[in-house]
Amino acid sequence: MICKNMAMTSGDPIGLRERKKRETRRALLRAAVRLTVEHGLDSVTVEDIAAAAGVSTRTFFNYFPSKEDAVVGDGPPRPTAAALAVYTAGGPTGDRIDDLKALLASAVPTGDAVPSVEEMRQRKSLFVREPQLAPRFMAVFHETERELVTAIAARDHTDPEELHPQIVAAVATTAVRFAMRRWVATEGAQDAHSILNETFDVLKQGL
Repeated sequence: MICKNMAMTSGDPIGLRERKKRETRRALLRAAVRLTVEHGLDSVTVEDIAAAAGVSTRTFFNYFPSKEDAVVGDGPPRPTAAALAVYTAGGPTGDRIDDLKALLASAVPTGDAVPSVEEMRQRKSLFVREPQLAPRFMAVFHETERELVTAIAARDHTDPEELHPQIVAAVATTAVRFAMRRWVATEGAQDAHSILNETFDVLKQGL
């Protein structure tokens, strides 16, 4: 009993630390977007963002290498390692489209990790107002797409440089972008997972 209680006690702080890290990251993301919307990218410094988030500049650099990275954010959601392993092994259902949907659904944020609709709109507007951010965002998106290409190729035992895995990945990421836009358009009234499901259902019917 003593060992069990000790294990439970030692496990709690880990969860708290991870939760604190997520909260700090979210605070920095929100502060970066808000300040850039209010003052423009050139007028905002890393020190400004850190102060607005209530952390030190040193802490800021533990999460982001630059203010631009904080404004752009994490880019499109990325599948979990567990979901990638299941997908590349041919699961979870064996159906190509359904399994791709399950893989990408694992990347949809939940709970406190879900950005607000207003934050999504602000970040989108910044890509128009601050065109220098666009290449950075596209680089992040390309990295995510390449990860998906690698997973598709591994599942199909093909070369990632072949046309098929690249086309499938491009179609899938486009579907995710559409689902994200639809979620913002509904002002969060419709659950992001349900929108993704509907999007892939249409995709499956079309294919």
